[in-house]
Amino acid sequence: MHIEEMPTLKLSQSSATTFKRKRLLVTVVVFAGLVAIIAIARSTLLSSALAPTGRTTNRGVLANRDVLSMRSVPLPSGTRQLVPNALPKGADMSLFARMSTCKCCKSCGICPKRCGGMKRSVVVGAGVDPTIQDRADALLASNKVLICPAIQTANLAEMGPEIKRAMDGGADIIHWDIMDGHFTEKLTMGPMFVKSMRKYGITAPFDVHLVADDIVDHLVKEFADAGANYITFHPEGCKHLDRTLSMIKDMGLKCGLVINPGTPLSILESVMDQVDIILLMSVNPGFKGQPFKDITYSKAKAVKEMIRQSGRKIRLEVDGRVGTKNIEKLADMGCDMFVVGGAIFNSDDYGQTISQLRYLAENSVSVNH
Repeated sequence: MHIEEMPTLKLSQSSATTFKRKRLLVTVVVFAGLVAIIAIARSTLLSSALAPTGRTTNRGVLANRDVLSMRSVPLPSGTRQLVPNALPKGADMSLFARMSTCKCCKSCGICPKRCGGMKRSVVVGAGVDPTIQDRADALLASNKVLICPAIQTANLAEMGPEIKRAMDGGADIIHWDIMDGHFTEKLTMGPMFVKSMRKYGITAPFDVHLVADDIVDHLVKEFADAGANYITFHPEGCKHLDRTLSMIKDMGLKCGLVINPGTPLSILESVMDQVDIILLMSVNPGFKGQPFKDITYSKAKAVKEMIRQSGRKIRLEVDGRVGTKNIEKLADMGCDMFVVGGAIFNSDDYGQTISQLRYLAENSVSVNH
């Protein structure tokens, strides 16, 4: 009896194995189908969000790309809208890219003549107004002495009117010192302040100085979306110097490095081909009542020589206790961009103070020769 039951047992085991294999195959097929459906749905959603808009500037063509399918859409010349009016929930701003103009077809994306038309793509921050950025770029490229009132020394309860009074008085750029409470003990303003001033109607170039540690890359994105035009940061607070500089430039903004009194100038040697601004701190950031450090003069002269040897147009900015007593000598040493706080906002007449500062800087030996 036992011998007769053995074939039946073997048949049952074989059937079970076959059933398991079929069930596994069905599961794999279903899973693969779901993945394909999700991919198609995501591609369709992004394509519909990215297709309507783009813009052109003197730097190239802004193209909307379907990143998943790598399909480029040529855009009409003269379109100025920066991003779509409506974005899918959770959409990444890095999907909006500015493409260089094609050498032959003057379009964007992959050139059918294979001329290497898509030279470079850059991310564009949501808050970057193309008109303001173009004007800010032109100002930085000019030979004008730039006076930059530091907004944190103003009456912050009237930030909007204070900025307007400074700009009406002849200021060129508004300087923002953004301290995270870690790089220094002081905690100042976040991106919502910059964004609120754009909504208030301020169209002046915004120079954002990030005094931050570890979260520099995150803050770069936040302030680009808020409406910054120039972003500078400290190498000591950055994990990957080259990557962060490239990130700022890829957002269509101007980038710069900040040199503290104790920071060696040698750190600039490998990035002179990237920076648009070098900001020299004449005091240590985050501490009130510090005297101006005279070593700033010799450092400014040395950096100016580095700029000359680079052959590039790089602004030399200085921040910390700048006023009528030292601006002329700083200009003699090569500085051409001056962050001024209390000397402007604590004065009775912003326009008169700014005019005096500009006169002293423009009539220095360095500027005239």
